[in-house]
Amino acid sequence: MSPPDADRESLERRLDAVERALSADEPVDRTDELAELEGRIAELEAAVEALRGYVGSVRSVNEDVERRADRALRKAEALERTVAAGQREREEPTQAAGPTDDGAQIPLLERLRP
Repeated sequence: MSPPDADRESLERRLDAVERALSADEPVDRTDELAELEGRIAELEAAVEALRGYVGSVRSVNEDVERRADRALRKAEALERTVAAGQREREEPTQAAGPTDDGAQIPLLERLRP
């Protein structure tokens, strides 16, 4: 079974290229290709460094946001505790320090009213 025409043409092109590379008539000059590859490598290295810097700044921002969120959560929880304590005080009236004539304590709000 013979290979398809496209494979045969590809094989012939490759063989021609090998023959040209090996012939003394056409010396192989790879310096241009090498310089191009070195340039591409330098560009890739620069891109990698830029990405590393970007990722580092994203991590820094994420850590800052996390710290701020933790701080906000602590403040919200403290506020909830304070509000809950205030509600309990309103539900359970506190007794004033001074006794009444019958010995009972007067609530603080009662003492402050005119």
